[in-house]
Amino acid sequence: MKQILLIVITSVFLISGCTQSSIEDKTLVLPYKAFGPPSMSGHLLGVEWFQWQSHGDSRPREYPVKVVVYKDASLEELEAAYPIDEALEKDFRYVEYTAAINYFDKNVHEVEEMAKEGFPMGDLSNELEEAKSLIVEALGK
Repeated sequence: MKQILLIVITSVFLISGCTQSSIEDKTLVLPYKAFGPPSMSGHLLGVEWFQWQSHGDSRPREYPVKVVVYKDASLEELEAAYPIDEALEKDFRYVEYTAAINYFDKNVHEVEEMAKEGFPMGDLSNELEEAKSLIVEALGK
């Protein structure tokens, strides 16, 4: 009888473990720059410098800010997996999947329209499309 109970309990744990996905399956981490220039992405992501600073460095520098695009994950899961840590200079911005896709759709369209009007947009439209494709590929439609 103990063996049967042990088998049943083990099976329940295995089945529940298989049905739950890890936080890595629900997220994609991208650099801040993947969302385009700060003038475009600032309203979605916040400032390009560390969020605990009141302003950026007086000397130009790269800030290792990462954007966590997530789908079907709670804020508690995100904060546990990707904690913001001032001492280690770990800064994450959390963006929900649909908000990210809408952001890229809107801005790709605007960049393409500006290019048609003669503004020098370079490869920005393609770069935004590539970032969006990474998100869709990682997290699905």
